[in-house]
Amino acid sequence: MTKLYRQTTGIKCVDMGEECSLPMLWEVTDRDEPMRSDLPEGDGLFLNYRFVKSAFPYRDQDGYGRSWNGKYLQGIILENDHLKAAFVPDMGGKLWSLYDKDAGKELLFANPVMRPAYLATRNAWCSGGIEWNCGIFGHTPFTCSPLFAARLNMEDGTPVFRMYEFERVRGVVYQMDFWLPDASPVLFARMRVVNPSFRETAMYWWSNVAAPHAEGARVVVPAQGAYTHVNDVMSVVPIPVRDGVDVTYPDNNPVSVDYFYRTDPEKRMYHSHLSKEGYGLFECSTSRLAGRKLFVWGQGPGGRKWQEYLSGEGDPGLYCEIQCGLAHTQSEHLPMPPRTAWEWLEVYGPLHADPEKVHGDWNAAQREVEARIDEIISAEALEKMLEDTRGMALTPAAEMLNEGAGWGALENRRRIRQGEQPMCPHLDLGATGESQAAWVSLLEEGTMGEHSAEEIPASWMRQREWTRMMEKAAAPGGKDAGNWYTYLQLGCTYLAEPDLLRAERYIERSLELRCSPWGMYALAEITRMRGEERRAAQMMTEAALLLPHDAGLAKAAARFLHRTGDHKALAEFTGSRPDEVKKLPRIRLYRAFALLRLGKIDEAEELLCPDGKWLEVPDIREGEVSLSELWYGIREARLGHPVDRSKVSPPYELDFRMFAAH
Repeated sequence: MTKLYRQTTGIKCVDMGEECSLPMLWEVTDRDEPMRSDLPEGDGLFLNYRFVKSAFPYRDQDGYGRSWNGKYLQGIILENDHLKAAFVPDMGGKLWSLYDKDAGKELLFANPVMRPAYLATRNAWCSGGIEWNCGIFGHTPFTCSPLFAARLNMEDGTPVFRMYEFERVRGVVYQMDFWLPDASPVLFARMRVVNPSFRETAMYWWSNVAAPHAEGARVVVPAQGAYTHVNDVMSVVPIPVRDGVDVTYPDNNPVSVDYFYRTDPEKRMYHSHLSKEGYGLFECSTSRLAGRKLFVWGQGPGGRKWQEYLSGEGDPGLYCEIQCGLAHTQSEHLPMPPRTAWEWLEVYGPLHADPEKVHGDWNAAQREVEARIDEIISAEALEKMLEDTRGMALTPAAEMLNEGAGWGALENRRRIRQGEQPMCPHLDLGATGESQAAWVSLLEEGTMGEHSAEEIPASWMRQREWTRMMEKAAAPGGKDAGNWYTYLQLGCTYLAEPDLLRAERYIERSLELRCSPWGMYALAEITRMRGEERRAAQMMTEAALLLPHDAGLAKAAARFLHRTGDHKALAEFTGSRPDEVKKLPRIRLYRAFALLRLGKIDEAEELLCPDGKWLEVPDIREGEVSLSELWYGIREARLGHPVDRSKVSPPYELDFRMFAAH
């Protein structure tokens, strides 16, 4: 008998802290130019299509630490006689664990802790399990945020666990329905993405599966080639053997790498991660989900350090990721027509295959895996199930289990007031709250209301309909013609586009009406984007001085000063902050760099290694090597000459270099 129930998990979690006070106007990616490729013209990939560089209007989740807060994550369990699936709705709906009861084995890397670092569009991300990413490039904006969750039943009484949300950048609703029939050896996941607007949008979806490390395991997928970056150019490489190495074995990849498989459209879509004994996890899907990917951290110290840093509690956190997506690569967004729903079905479960075939000839391995999957469920049966469950997917839930945010409720409120149909009427999108209050006022009263310049803006907006409402309110004769807050909101909306001319006009008008640290910050970002980094750093410092205790402003000012190389100003600024700001790991890191460059080596080293313990920066960013660079800099300053970095490695605790093999 299938059961659906709540349960406190044994997963320890850190305190997420407060969101950053600043709008996300900085880039979440370092890409300044369109991605280059040397792909055949027939491949037709949507590289660079409708790419956005920031997660605005969401706010940065950077307030977390490293210490356990004494709490455990709350889970929703879907279980039958063969599988036990543990979901965590408060962490983006992640499937944290999928336990094979027949074999007595965990199919996923089930992280023993929730311990984030800076790997997602809004900063915070934690490893392990399966996550479903919708909207824009990178991990979903909800990866460390709650989703709506509910329960309903199929006609035969099988319980269905549903999670859903309104994604604000693309303006879409995504819905995930999970079920586990009584005798089923696999978990079914029915996905539905709806573009409810009258405009085309750009769509991104990747289902990311953390497969636990198994020595000698092989990833089998229906492909003979893969897209990957070769010298920053998207290229095609052969699979399984590349440069004499069989790269379908995760352990054979010395450094961090992504392989986006060039899947065979004539074959069914699947992915598997199988041990030397031929056992492991598989996923398959209906045909819409055509992309497949392998990600490995590599075998170097940086890759190992990253996995351990995201885990802990005695667990080295070793895993690789097998992923499936709408597009062939994660550098693509697909054009999604207006008033359209895209649906597909995903399947996850254990697979037993002949190890000699799995680890032998590549084509034979594919045939073996496909045959074993077909025994569980055929491609035709999967497509039929997708059609047969369409009615269920449009059925309202019987019971709410978790609350999400109020943005879908706000959008439906706008639609009804402006004579449009509400989105997805079968979904309960909750109610508006404090974060939406100014927008409700704008919609119903024509004004965003009065706000203190020292008050952190509760929220931001990136949707065309709301921009028009703000412009109407701020126009001569409008209720907000003299409202600094409305001009600030308009300026930041256009800055996120980016439309620098209009953004600057609105921000300057906001500052004329009232000087605010938020307006100063936005103007500093405009100045930086124009290439005037030193002037931008000065402006950002002035913004931070208006609210000395605000961590977001302080970190932004230190970041600006660090980028310009104004070490004297950076040392003075960080040294003059209130004690609680001085203690922030990110501030200490920037200050250490400044002191080193000023020749104060002992002081810099004390910040890097206080009381004999290496500095931990919770929000260390994927690809960031600042800690090892600081260590090298201090060592070179003491020696008086450069260090050969191919022969001398920094301490393991500081080494996050993902592309160092040894």
